[in-house]
Amino acid sequence: MRNRALRGLSLAIAIFFVAAAPSWAGTKVAAKIKYHPQSGSSPTVKKECALDTKIPEIFAESIEGLSIGGGGGTRLELLIRDVHAPPAGMFSGPKWVTVYGTLKKGGREIGTFRAKRSTFTGKGTCGMLEKCVGVMADDVGEWLKNPTKDARLGDAK
Repeated sequence: MRNRALRGLSLAIAIFFVAAAPSWAGTKVAAKIKYHPQSGSSPTVKKECALDTKIPEIFAESIEGLSIGGGGGTRLELLIRDVHAPPAGMFSGPKWVTVYGTLKKGGREIGTFRAKRSTFTGKGTCGMLEKCVGVMADDVGEWLKNPTKDARLGDAK
């Protein structure tokens, strides 16, 4: 009798956690993403700020249910479309990043977005860009709850 009760409790707990998991749980993002050929990102910013690896890393850390990895299933494909990052940190004006994303499940496109965030503050040029990406991750996390096509997130609205 006791074993049956424990199994019932275990099943109830498992059902709760499955029901509580976001619908995009298990979604993967590549560890390294590409820059659009006309992104405007200088070679120095590409090398020093490494947004091609930082964006997936920050997204995976910030968005529940999203992780870095390959393979099939549900994938979030990202492209760095625009980077405005003159050197000298906040002394050279605002910095911004625009990322395009496509959510695919089994190769089928579920949704697309354009996300942009900008800032006037932060520690150095790379710090400012990372600040943009952190806020952008929150935008994308919200979008994942109800993905649509051609969504405009953050400052891209």
